Amino acid sequence: MKATRANLLGEFTGKLDGLIYYRSRRTGKLYVRRQWSFKQPHPAHPQFRNAQRAIFALQPSQAYINNFRDYLGQYNLLRESENKPAHAWSNLYIRMMFALQKANPETVNLASITREQITEQNLPCRTLAQAIQAGLLPAVRGFERYSAEL
Repeated sequence: MKATRANLLGEFTGKLDGLIYYRSRRTGKLYVRRQWSFKQPHPAHPQFRNAQRAIFALQPSQAYINNFRDYLGQYNLLRESENKPAHAWSNLYIRMMFALQKANPETVNLASITREQITEQNLPCRTLAQAIQAGLLPAVRGFERYSAEL
């Protein structure tokens, strides 16, 4: 839901009264949404949490992150991403890693993935260009330039 100013400071973002206020970097608009919480525990939640922690524990390099940020704009212009655009580089990073696990279920377990495993098995997530060539993310024009290592 879009928010209008109702006795709010112009640059207010954060949590207040069960709502989360944030400003879109792309449009500059202020948005408000309800703060959510899990209603019931689900058996997949711990597995997903462990996978997320392991993915970001790899600590991608700044050049790798910048490649994802450059790719983000082109990705959102693609017809196939029209209904599900990514809002941040981390969204694409997560999509790529889960696509990697789906493509190689016998060798890749995201909950226990390490940098050593990525280099030893020469997994396509080492660079964004390799991930695109492997089909983990859709191709965009000039994707070959995304060659920064994880």
